[in-house]
Amino acid sequence: MGTTNNKSKLFATMKYMENERLEAVHSFLELDYDKSTEFQEIVDLAAELCQKPVAMITLLDKEVNWTKVTSGMEVKIMPRETSFCQYTITKDELFIVNDATKDHRFDNNALVHDEPNVRFYAGAPLIIKNGLRLGSLCLFDGKPNKISSLQQKTLTVLSRQVVFLMELELSYQLLRKYVEKIETSYESLRKIAHIQSHDIRQPLTSIMGLINTIKEDDYVIDKERLLMIEEAAQALDDKIHEIVFETRNKN
Repeated sequence: MGTTNNKSKLFATMKYMENERLEAVHSFLELDYDKSTEFQEIVDLAAELCQKPVAMITLLDKEVNWTKVTSGMEVKIMPRETSFCQYTITKDELFIVNDATKDHRFDNNALVHDEPNVRFYAGAPLIIKNGLRLGSLCLFDGKPNKISSLQQKTLTVLSRQVVFLMELELSYQLLRKYVEKIETSYESLRKIAHIQSHDIRQPLTSIMGLINTIKEDDYVIDKERLLMIEEAAQALDDKIHEIVFETRNKN
């Protein structure tokens, strides 16, 4: 009984972490990777320094593997079920396959047995600050291969630079949205103030006129005048509450 409960808790935890990971992936998918040349430079450098024909930055979604930046191959999307990156995100260190035809995990993988006939793969997980693994900086080759210890360290360091740039770009994006929200709120307040200024001045003018009349030495105040002041003050108060309500709704 205890073993069953432990398995259930573990499954629930894994499901929660995957949902959290996918939420983070979707946030980073919104970035414009083509706008920043640094991403392309890192991918090109990884391919060159590790001497492999193909390098990619990928983000692993629920059903697909998005290739956001590539060097040596033009592909935008691949099924998650055939991706090598599904294994890369399960650990913090590099995932390396020297010959995929000799690895039982890829016995029925279309990427291995059909075009592009992948044989070698090396992927460094893209790990953000909260520990979630979003995808990989990875290398491919059409023939069995390997990478040296120095090249492994290089790939790991470059993957950290990719994450740094991704988090920086996301911060810029969130900042831009926040500034736009503030500017929109300011413009809304300005418009409300302009539209409502006349409605505020009207009851206020009535109140001041009645008060000036009462202040005259020879004027005797009556109930009717007091009711008029009360009505004007109530109208002003209602208008102020209306403005406050509209302002809150705009934000």
